[in-house]
Amino acid sequence: MIEIQELRALNGPNKHSRHPVIFMVLDIGDFEDRPSHTIAGFPERLVKLLPTLREHQCSIGKPGGFVQRLHTGTWAGHIIEHVAIELQCLAGMEVKYGKTLDTTQRGIYIVVFRYLVESAGLTAAKEAVSLFEAIVEGKSPDVGKVIAELKVLRENDMLGPTTWSIVKEAKSRNIPFIRLNQESYIQLGYGAHQKRIQASITSQTSAIAVETADEKTNVKKFLKRAGIPVPSGRLVTTEEEAMAVFDEIGGAVVVKPDVGNHGKGSTINVTEPGHLQKAFLAAQPYCSDVIVEEYVQGGDFRLLVIDGKFVAAARREPAHVIGDGKSSIRDLIEKINTDPRRGFGHEKVLTQIDINDMTKRLLSLRGQSPEYSPAEGEKVYLKTTANLSQGGTATDVTDEVNPEIRLMAERTARIIGLDCVGVDALALDISLPLRQSGLKVIEVNAAPGFRMHLEPTSGQPRNVAKPIVDMLFPGGYVQVPVVAVTGTNGKTTTCKLIAHTLKYSGKIVGLTCTTGIGIDGNFILNGDYSGPEGAGIVLREPTVDHIVLEVARGGLVRRGLGVDEVDVGVLLNIGSDHLGTDWIETREDLSLVKSTVIEVVKDSGTSVLNADDGMTMNVVDRARGNIILFSLDPNNQKIREHMQQGGTVVTVENRIAVIRNSELDIPVCTLEEIPITFDGLVDFNIANTLAAIAALHGMNQPLEQIRNGIMTFYPSANQNPGRMNLFDFQNYKVLVDYCHNPDSARALAALLPRLSPGRKIALCHGTGNRTDEQIIEYGIALASIYDYVVLADFDPRSRPAGETSRLVREGLIKGGVREDFIDIVAEPEKAVEYLFSKAEKGDLLVINPDELEPVMSQVRERYRKLVTHI
Repeated sequence: MIEIQELRALNGPNKHSRHPVIFMVLDIGDFEDRPSHTIAGFPERLVKLLPTLREHQCSIGKPGGFVQRLHTGTWAGHIIEHVAIELQCLAGMEVKYGKTLDTTQRGIYIVVFRYLVESAGLTAAKEAVSLFEAIVEGKSPDVGKVIAELKVLRENDMLGPTTWSIVKEAKSRNIPFIRLNQESYIQLGYGAHQKRIQASITSQTSAIAVETADEKTNVKKFLKRAGIPVPSGRLVTTEEEAMAVFDEIGGAVVVKPDVGNHGKGSTINVTEPGHLQKAFLAAQPYCSDVIVEEYVQGGDFRLLVIDGKFVAAARREPAHVIGDGKSSIRDLIEKINTDPRRGFGHEKVLTQIDINDMTKRLLSLRGQSPEYSPAEGEKVYLKTTANLSQGGTATDVTDEVNPEIRLMAERTARIIGLDCVGVDALALDISLPLRQSGLKVIEVNAAPGFRMHLEPTSGQPRNVAKPIVDMLFPGGYVQVPVVAVTGTNGKTTTCKLIAHTLKYSGKIVGLTCTTGIGIDGNFILNGDYSGPEGAGIVLREPTVDHIVLEVARGGLVRRGLGVDEVDVGVLLNIGSDHLGTDWIETREDLSLVKSTVIEVVKDSGTSVLNADDGMTMNVVDRARGNIILFSLDPNNQKIREHMQQGGTVVTVENRIAVIRNSELDIPVCTLEEIPITFDGLVDFNIANTLAAIAALHGMNQPLEQIRNGIMTFYPSANQNPGRMNLFDFQNYKVLVDYCHNPDSARALAALLPRLSPGRKIALCHGTGNRTDEQIIEYGIALASIYDYVVLADFDPRSRPAGETSRLVREGLIKGGVREDFIDIVAEPEKAVEYLFSKAEKGDLLVINPDELEPVMSQVRERYRKLVTHI
């Protein structure tokens, strides 16, 4: 049978798509030898079960293409991809994109497909596998049950129509959004310029006003005092008091809880004492205080007011059936639900009518049941409210509303103090002036639904989300620039250099990197936050006006990029680190992963690429926006060609960093003025600086601010901990640097002799999640640099203790280091102390930590003692 080896959602842009996708690794087992056309009757049974698969074009490019592939022969992974897509479509989540990739392992396939609701996408993946296996076995699985389950997941987890309309309107203005929970809590915009909504409640909505609107009795008092017509009635707590009010009114009444919504516990048109008792008992579970008020004749109207202005109106009618003299209420409901405009939840313009407790109670009050057959033409209401989610209907009447009634609605909103309010009123004719209309306000709603206005059953749709977004961003949205930096080496230093320069020029910067999260230069969280979790934290941070993200391979592969678009994307280099993990087998595979950062650059943004790195330049065609190349070599053919085409480059000319195009050179500063280059000795930090200059230039930062930032960023343990931190212990020196792969080790080789003429003694470790070959290669690279090596097991990951050190040792010996010049000290703290014990005059001790702070504490303590002694 088929085994799902991996299943997860990639929530952001990724190697496979700019959109969220489900990622699944399948072991199809024996089906590797059984393509679809060799399984007797399989294509026919599959299409019979899911006839809409006939519309799938597949690689053939026209409807019927997938069915053609079934008959000519295709494999299980590809079939499961199409089934998972179609199950979502049948459940009201229209998706199209998918692809199936083979791997170097027999029978192992990667299946990727779009989703709209994560829980539904993951479930569709598993159900597609089950359906495939069932059809192969000749069974007839219950597809309807699967689709019903997916619809429930859709309704539970998908944004509702009100929230989605606001999000969609924001997106049309290039305002990004973040979903803050599984409900309707949404952030529009990033950082300091964000606003938040929860359905139609906004971050500007008055909490007092919401609480007031929820208390129906107080609302009536406030409105009546201000001359707004409301029904007569009183608040009661006992059946006796309810009966007294009923007698005072002397006609039909409405009974409802004082605090509540969506018509829960409400009963309308109560005309008999017996019915009153039932209505009271139905209301009291929702609130001990119950309203008994006059029943107002007329149509049910919703008047929508946003930011103090009337914007839309709808006439609503509760779910009902009209008798034909023969059919029962249950049968009439079933007939109505066959209307193609009606669907489950919010999937269509109208919602299917169900028989719930409210329906049974209403019918019971009239001595009826779902089996009752109304006379021909008899209208039977099935709900107490006209909510569309309860099966009601809505007709747009915006243009019919009398100016006096428009003004009354706007006054009501201001009296209660709500920025977005649904005023519910009953009226005989809403086109007449207020007094002649018979209108009375029965409720105000602090979180009005927009569905009836966006998609009325009849009449003109109204874009009521527009005034919400206008209100939240009256002068237009102010963009928070986002810079994303990726590559094999140099990411953290480049990010910190960019963030430092922006802060130095007065910006409030949110920074994520492998050492933590910084807000305005203060690290609020320590640890590796170079994935989407870190990105989410700074995107949500309400104080920042610029954002710099370090983007590591792991987060990109396993969860996707943490942001949909960036203003500047930086691709530093693409080494061989991490090959053989997460289905990344080659540097070409890795380049596709890393290039995600430059593929999501805005059209108005900038992509920055390293022209000295061949693999990076192989993906230059994937870069979006304006492209800036950087190179240590001013004669690099790639940058010369780029300038000939009108592009901009950043390079070094006569030991001066310059921004160059075909028309002019803009000198930034000399290499000796850039502290992290150690007087121009450290090539990799020169490259990181050029990348940072390019990114800042792409953000239109003034030259003087770029220069000031570059010249004031030091390789110190305070500004850039763990990156080229050099301590002078008088007799010997200590360098702490997060060197963890062969490329970074080789980069240090040219520098270390310039720092100290004596022995080079290192404390190193391998990283357990690399392949054996990569760990051995790391050891070989170290052998060309160091005279003596101490190995610790800092980062074993899933390997047995000591195994990683053993593999690095094997590489060191292969590289020519004598066995007696290699020591293994497993515990990190003891390993550091042992390293210091080996120091002699003129030596350079190099520490490559995994967890930085424990190592830095030991080094600082030794340095403190030395300074104190002196």
